Amino acid sequence: MNGEPKVWIRKRTMKDGKTRYDLRWICPTEHRWKSRKVKGGGRKQAEREAAQLEDKLMTGAYVALRKATWADFAKEHIALIEGGAHKAIMQRTLDEFADVVQPKRLSDVTYATIERYAHHCHEAGNNTSTVNKKLRYIRVTLNRAVKRGYLARSPMTGWEWQRETQRLPRVLTAGEQGKLLAACTDKQWRTFVYIALTTGCRRAELLNLEWSRVDFENAQLAITGTKAKQDRVQPLSAEGVRLLRALQPATLKDGGPFKSINANSAPKVFKKLVDAAGIPPCTIHDLRRTFCTDLARVGVNQLVVQKLAGHSSATTTAKYYQLADDAMKRDAIERLTATKAG
Repeated sequence: MNGEPKVWIRKRTMKDGKTRYDLRWICPTEHRWKSRKVKGGGRKQAEREAAQLEDKLMTGAYVALRKATWADFAKEHIALIEGGAHKAIMQRTLDEFADVVQPKRLSDVTYATIERYAHHCHEAGNNTSTVNKKLRYIRVTLNRAVKRGYLARSPMTGWEWQRETQRLPRVLTAGEQGKLLAACTDKQWRTFVYIALTTGCRRAELLNLEWSRVDFENAQLAITGTKAKQDRVQPLSAEGVRLLRALQPATLKDGGPFKSINANSAPKVFKKLVDAAGIPPCTIHDLRRTFCTDLARVGVNQLVVQKLAGHSSATTTAKYYQLADDAMKRDAIERLTATKAG
């Protein structure tokens, strides 16, 4: 190449008077000219992208972008996801995104279209936490598109996230836990709630649990396909073993104790159980929060709680100790007030 640049920047003036920059280069694998539009920014952005592209060409890291429609890539992306609950949420998010933005190609997804989707979610009544959660699913999808060679750069690079209002986690009291279990007249759901409260397993981990992963002899579960990407062994209480043994005959054909529970409808069924129990609103994930907080309250070592919960970060576990500490402080004030009142 004799030191000559491999990437050229082309400046174009459009009919509306706006300036657009394109990159042009010779594809080393296809041996023909290729070009792409620089999205957003001006000359400096074009120069940055040109330098990055030229570096890839010089080092042999360049990969010709694959072409795909948004619908085809979304289908491919969903098919590669493991876990029923996580997969269902991703599917709903991408379907909603497609309905709002209506992209035909992956390249149609830009920073502006993502902003439009975020605005739609807010207008639909979603709170900031929910909108951020949906946008994180979109970000993961676009990052996968980059890694698989469909996009040169994620349009969510530099995305400005909205600050979420910090809320205290919902933790069930011992009395509320008893009422909830009593409201579970269905054997499968009673077992599901009890195991969630006494193991802290995530919803997806329980819904995807296979009978081959249930070790009755050693009273433990082998949890795989975790959020932290690390398998773990979860001990079972004697009552947990008893409930699972009683459930096995009716669910053996399903392959797992909770595989017949629909991931999409599970939150609605759980809400009905909460209403029937007559306790304040809570979610399935609050059972996991309750498990972690209860362990912290009885003084279980933080490292042990982190391992039982499958947290990848000690910071995540620490917040439950803060919550337990706050509860003990309130209890101390109440006891002090009671002595003064007497």
